[in-house]
Amino acid sequence: MAMFPLKLCTVWFQRYGIIIALFAALTFLLVFTFNSNNDSNNPSQERKNIRQVSGFQGASKLKDDVKSILVPKIPSESELRQRWISEKVNRLSKRVKNSNLAKLAYVRPSTNPNYNVHIFYYPWYGNLDHDGEWLHWNHEYLPNWKKEDFKVYPTGRHKPPEDIGSNFYPALGCYSSRDPNIIDKHLQQIRDVGIGVLVVSWYPPNEKDTSDDFFMVLLDAAAKHRLHVAPHMEPYQGRNAINQLTHLRYFLNKYGNHSALHRMTMRGKQLPVFYIYDSYRIDSSAWRELFSTNGQLSVRDTKYDGVFFGLLVDSQHCSEIKKSHFDGFYTYFASNGFSYGSSWKNWQFLGKYADQNRLLFVPSIGPGYVDTTVRPWNAASTRHRRHGHYYEVAWRAALNTQPRPALVTITSFNEWHEGTQIEPAQPRSTPGFTYLDYEPEGPDFYLNLTNYWIRQFTDH
Repeated sequence: MAMFPLKLCTVWFQRYGIIIALFAALTFLLVFTFNSNNDSNNPSQERKNIRQVSGFQGASKLKDDVKSILVPKIPSESELRQRWISEKVNRLSKRVKNSNLAKLAYVRPSTNPNYNVHIFYYPWYGNLDHDGEWLHWNHEYLPNWKKEDFKVYPTGRHKPPEDIGSNFYPALGCYSSRDPNIIDKHLQQIRDVGIGVLVVSWYPPNEKDTSDDFFMVLLDAAAKHRLHVAPHMEPYQGRNAINQLTHLRYFLNKYGNHSALHRMTMRGKQLPVFYIYDSYRIDSSAWRELFSTNGQLSVRDTKYDGVFFGLLVDSQHCSEIKKSHFDGFYTYFASNGFSYGSSWKNWQFLGKYADQNRLLFVPSIGPGYVDTTVRPWNAASTRHRRHGHYYEVAWRAALNTQPRPALVTITSFNEWHEGTQIEPAQPRSTPGFTYLDYEPEGPDFYLNLTNYWIRQFTDH
């Protein structure tokens, strides 16, 4: 009988021993956790064990008897917005850069120039070494034409070679347009890109900025590179239809037989091409006397006949161009939205209007626009290049116009004052100013991008 309880306990322990062991272990853990919590609630102990945790900032203690709290840093709304904008810009820049790298990987010098691609070219630069004086690099700050703007802006002239009248700095430095080496370099760059025609700024003799004294040099050099030249007839004081006719006759008498003077087929003839800047400043009735077959001063069917393009700025110029009997019109300005004609959204209408009225529509494509070193009050007209994206949108707008334009113009090769150039630029800084550049794509980026888009225009 004495052995029965012991045997019973043994059996009971075998059955329930595991449960007892688990209960004991849980009890031990509960006691240990309770003691740890008491220690962590001790202020003096907590002061010794403040930890820095990644992603959080430890709150500083105001008093010894106040517990330190680790609080996550919550960015403000403006910080979140700035972070979002920065990340978006980085994504877009990377996308554009990768896109451009893919396009330009196959760029190569063009074997044949496209004579339906024209580029505006400015031969008015001079330096001390070649010309004995600075020309245009020392451009003055122009007076503000915005009467409602009462801000004070810089005056006087720029002081080359460090301080020039441009937001960019040319890779060739402050060159002279009359330097034969510069002329050859420019024409080779233009030729390699695939452009066929230089539209060269031309003023009559004795006018400021005239290029007449070496226009023949440009024609001779262009011929060596299989390029053509067309004059960009600039405005001058007192210009009217009569003296414009005088200068037209002068120009054709002097240069009309040169092989490099650009001609195109119009009315069954090979005729020289003229772009007439600011043509709208002369009334359409006066132009009609020159360009209609019945005009009293008509050049039609004479040796002074040509293909004449007027400048279209405002919407009403459509009818004025037609009444003037121009052969077509161009838009020139590289600042999208600056004028009706330069606004890409209007090119579809302009192309259709030209087609319906037997006119030639010549859109002008530009890589961007900035002129605040000569017009410091004109920042509203600035159009940032955005690593070539702006230029590409302009090209697409021109090429998507229906009917597709037979001619396109590029503003410009080297209008440095207005920041429309595709000529190579270099990074440069002075103590007071940092010039814009084409980085990180490099100095030749816009030449290469132009080459790509001319191929699209030519091949499709």
